[in-house]
Amino acid sequence: MPNTIEQLSVKAVGTMNAVKAGFNGLRGVFLHLAEEHGEVGAMMKPLAKSNDVQLRREHYPKIRAELLSHERAELAEVYPALNQNPATHELVVLHNQEAAQLEAAIGAIDALDPATDAWGHAYERLLALVQQHVEEEEKDFFPRAQAAIGENAAEALLARYEAAKIAAMQQLQ
Repeated sequence: MPNTIEQLSVKAVGTMNAVKAGFNGLRGVFLHLAEEHGEVGAMMKPLAKSNDVQLRREHYPKIRAELLSHERAELAEVYPALNQNPATHELVVLHNQEAAQLEAAIGAIDALDPATDAWGHAYERLLALVQQHVEEEEKDFFPRAQAAIGENAAEALLARYEAAKIAAMQQLQ
């Protein structure tokens, strides 16, 4: 389990990401998702730089759970809401393809021994996919989605997303 300083560092990065997203006009669920992106990025990067098997075994399950619960909650609540709007249908299709790639990359890591170089390479691939996905969502998908559905709908989606994430996290345990 990460220590308190590591947890505070992860939260600080998430908060900084949310502040940036807020300055860029994101609200509600989109602001919250940007905060989570910052947090998971802060969790993932140190592990990518380490060959420490114990560190991999200790931290990867938490990263895995965060990534999967985040994506599954988006798939359950956020993107179906966007699919109802013709202006954001294309985003839904693209997101669903990327979510499937992320799940497959996680599955590939799950099948490997953390003590191998192959595990490290698979993890680096996952990190690159996550970084690309986050950049696309924050710079393109979220601003377009919020413009299409409005700030009130973005705010209303937040509680539904959070409930779906809790449910997804419970299923992963």
